[in-house]
Amino acid sequence: MTDVDDLRAGLDAARGELLAALEGVTQEQLVRRPPGEVTVDEQRWPIRDVLWHAGAVEDWIGRMASQALGGGPVDGYAAPRRPAITNTLKLLLDWLEQRRDATLALIRALEDRDLAIEFTTPGDEHRTIGRVLAHLVVHDRQHRDQVLALRELPEVER
Repeated sequence: MTDVDDLRAGLDAARGELLAALEGVTQEQLVRRPPGEVTVDEQRWPIRDVLWHAGAVEDWIGRMASQALGGGPVDGYAAPRRPAITNTLKLLLDWLEQRRDATLALIRALEDRDLAIEFTTPGDEHRTIGRVLAHLVVHDRQHRDQVLALRELPEVER
């Protein structure tokens, strides 16, 4: 198995875990905001926003890796706003699938040596293509845990 194959297997496993955490999620669980002060802290996000964020970060990481492969400068992260219509699990799962499809297309074009290509982020941090793509594994697992915690919140009393 190659390093690219290992990366693909890790991505598949982590995404499967995130999707499993969503099985049976109710519409109320999807949209409810955790109690407490509303901040930009992702721990205060409804599940729908967690899923939107997971797809947005994946999109950015894929663009960064593609830009680095081309030898040019890479874009910084700019969080796109979640369209109001993406308020159902089906639409959010479609969003995640579209982002993952783009990532997998990129990975299919990679060879092991490409994972070691170094680049500098807009924040002057040195990264490799392999490192930023592998971050998606960690990111999906962090958000799997977040989704599970959000699902455990008690239903809102009416």
